[in-house]
Amino acid sequence: MSQGHRSMPILSVRDVLKSVEFFECLGFSSAGHWNNDDGTVNFSIIVLDDITLGLMRDVDARGTGENWAAYLYVADIDALADHAQANNVVLAREIVDQFYGCRDFEIIDPDGNRLCIGQDQTPGERGPGL
Repeated sequence: MSQGHRSMPILSVRDVLKSVEFFECLGFSSAGHWNNDDGTVNFSIIVLDDITLGLMRDVDARGTGENWAAYLYVADIDALADHAQANNVVLAREIVDQFYGCRDFEIIDPDGNRLCIGQDQTPGERGPGL
């Protein structure tokens, strides 16, 4: 019985709306915000085609340092990198052809979450990375 449908990594962020603005520079759009009882935005879902991320408010957010919070697969890595840089997103690592068959780059969001964004050069029948 197959139950897996999709996943949504959740990133801890200090300011949800500021983080939404950052990810919009990558082409994401907001699917909605949820507030605390005091009106403070405490959660948002953002999407880019089939990629979904959750942004959860955490006043002590410390990011992921050198570790990836998520690996996001895209169809055209060069186009996304160009789009990101045109919107003033600094690449933490330029595009590299990796030994594992992907071309990818890294970004760091305003809260220090490191994300790797890549394009699978030889996707299997089950999809990217598999």
